[in-house]
Amino acid sequence: MNEDNNEVGGWACGSLQERALFGEGPNHECTEGELCSWCHMKEATKVHECRNPPSELFGHSLEVLEMNKECSCCIYCEMSEEEFEELVNKSLEDREIRRLNEEKEMLDGCIHLMEGLKHDGLEAHNKSIDMCIASLIDISNSAKPDHANCITSSIVQQEGKHNFHVPVVYARSLVHVRDATSEWQEKHGQQVVCVYFRGKESGIQYRIEIQYVKERADMLSNRIDEIVGANSSYPISDSVLRGFLNASKFLDFNVHMEDEDEGWNHICIDGNFGFWPGDDVAALMMCLFDDLNTALEPPMYTLRGSGSYGIAVASKRAFMRGNSRASIHRLMAYDAAYQSISEATKTMPSEAVHSLISNLKQNFSDPEFAKEARPEVDYGMLQEEAWEGEWNE
Repeated sequence: MNEDNNEVGGWACGSLQERALFGEGPNHECTEGELCSWCHMKEATKVHECRNPPSELFGHSLEVLEMNKECSCCIYCEMSEEEFEELVNKSLEDREIRRLNEEKEMLDGCIHLMEGLKHDGLEAHNKSIDMCIASLIDISNSAKPDHANCITSSIVQQEGKHNFHVPVVYARSLVHVRDATSEWQEKHGQQVVCVYFRGKESGIQYRIEIQYVKERADMLSNRIDEIVGANSSYPISDSVLRGFLNASKFLDFNVHMEDEDEGWNHICIDGNFGFWPGDDVAALMMCLFDDLNTALEPPMYTLRGSGSYGIAVASKRAFMRGNSRASIHRLMAYDAAYQSISEATKTMPSEAVHSLISNLKQNFSDPEFAKEARPEVDYGMLQEEAWEGEWNE
């Protein structure tokens, strides 16, 4: 018996091979109404495979078997193929909608915590926090989050009246902001938030810890009009505004890089990207997001680091953890570039150093550069090639 061959032209037996090998059996004819001996035996011993079997893997409850007492197995096995396919597709669509909503909620939660760093009366500071939020959104939208590049994730729970279990999926985010304020800090009007993200190519995880002190912000906002007015007398240096911002220290930050044990190493990076400290945080987020290229800048020697604390070593750890987007060969090329910059800044004129860095930046701007192995190239010799401006594909 073969139901797939039940066509207008007649009934096709599904046991022709068995009949040829082992004999016809008592019943020779095989029709839709009366099966042959072999098809009859197959039908009688056929094992039913439930469409939604109980499984501890998916947290499936046996309650589904009680949903319809009249069914031989469960309500899903009683459905037609069309009904069952429609149910599965609807479950998948609902799950995808929930995943997108949960990822949006993750980002909204990050933005809400950053909004809490704003202060009435300090409009310029508030705009700098908006820049931080813009940087956060840019990083979040830079790529589709997956298990390798995400910072945080959660299982998307199934909802609705049906208990049919579709494969598990995760809501993921490339950024995460956490309120790290202690009870003592909260009692004394302080707030601490930590911003987490990875380098887009390196996969290194960074943490920027931002400390905000409301009382100090109040002190500055009470006299900000006088300070800005006096600063207008020094339009070139803006020394008055800079001086009072440094004195108030109402918002400060520290930068950390993930270490070999998934702890944190402090990186001493002094930002000087604008007047307000929020300007530094916003710019620093984007610089660290593009960390492998940022480290090509001569002043970023603390990011390049040395020994087990540098970006070259950290990027290799990220590769071994499965977080890096760069190939081994490209990481080695960056490693050679950092070494050449360190040596060049000690021995070469500034013009030659800038020429070297320009060549390096141009090469690494090509995502295919050093992606594959180049047997004819010893990365240990790339330093000299770069100095001569010959490090090209």
